[in-house]
Amino acid sequence: MKKNRMFIVSLAVMLVLVFAASGWTAAAPKPKGYPERPIEVVCQYGAGGGSDIFVRSLFNAARKDIGVTVNVTNMTGAAGVKASNYVLGQPADGYTIYNFSPEQLINTVMGREDYRLFTPLVNVQQDESIFYVRGESQFKTIQEVVAYAKANPGKLQFTGTTPQSPDEIIIMQFAKKAGIKIKYIPFDKAPESHAAVLGGHLDILHEEPGVIMSLIEAKKLRPLVAFTEKRLPPWPDVPTAKEIGYDITMGRWRGLAMKKGTPPEIVNWLASVLEKASKDPSYTTIAKKSLLDLRPGWLGPAEYGKFWESEYKVYKEILDDLGYTKKK
Repeated sequence: MKKNRMFIVSLAVMLVLVFAASGWTAAAPKPKGYPERPIEVVCQYGAGGGSDIFVRSLFNAARKDIGVTVNVTNMTGAAGVKASNYVLGQPADGYTIYNFSPEQLINTVMGREDYRLFTPLVNVQQDESIFYVRGESQFKTIQEVVAYAKANPGKLQFTGTTPQSPDEIIIMQFAKKAGIKIKYIPFDKAPESHAAVLGGHLDILHEEPGVIMSLIEAKKLRPLVAFTEKRLPPWPDVPTAKEIGYDITMGRWRGLAMKKGTPPEIVNWLASVLEKASKDPSYTTIAKKSLLDLRPGWLGPAEYGKFWESEYKVYKEILDDLGYTKKK
């Protein structure tokens, strides 16, 4: 009897190890009586954009397991503050989900809102941040860019979208680690920043590859460095920043949150449903088409909360350095 019991225990341990190695996780139990009415997902960006496509494709894959209607509401304005205030004005009952992004942490640094009033649900996507030059640029490597900037302080011009954006934070974090002085020239709309570099008016573009793939393939824009953990398969000759001595692996991320106080059993169940949806072909096909499958992005509730904290520290440091905030 004792040998049989030991064998069963050993078998159970082996199965746990096998499932863990394969990435298998047990689904959280469905909360009693939830959901019993439609769920609203609030997206702080307009219809047709990257975040809107992310939300709709993910919840299209999750609907069959959620079991109720899921309505997506696009609520733009005030860099996400309008949408955040709306979500915080709803009950913490699991029926309002928020498309969470770096802007919520940036807004907290700037005193416009407080990300700590939200409960992390999951992160799903981690986009790839890359610096580009136009095809005819004199710069062939990122090392040449750094050398030029050191020899010509303040002359090199980088671009992205809007001040206090993830673009500016990543660019200025690079400048700080590289010990160079540069200018950041932002635009309200991404195509305007693309045109400025393509026309030779500005030097370096920060952008995610999915939205400019046609320009890269046409050799009108050339990637110089990727802020990722590993080299990206489409561009095996493009080094990571870490390889050349700058430990930066930041990029735009897309996740989901709920109002603080939402019952943990609801958060955990939704997280397990969304993890399953993130592996569904109806979602992965769209993610692959947008080059959002090149970098692991999934984080569960606990890991996502820790990620918020680490990202917030970096954002605050850079925004303080740039003079956007008053240091305490």
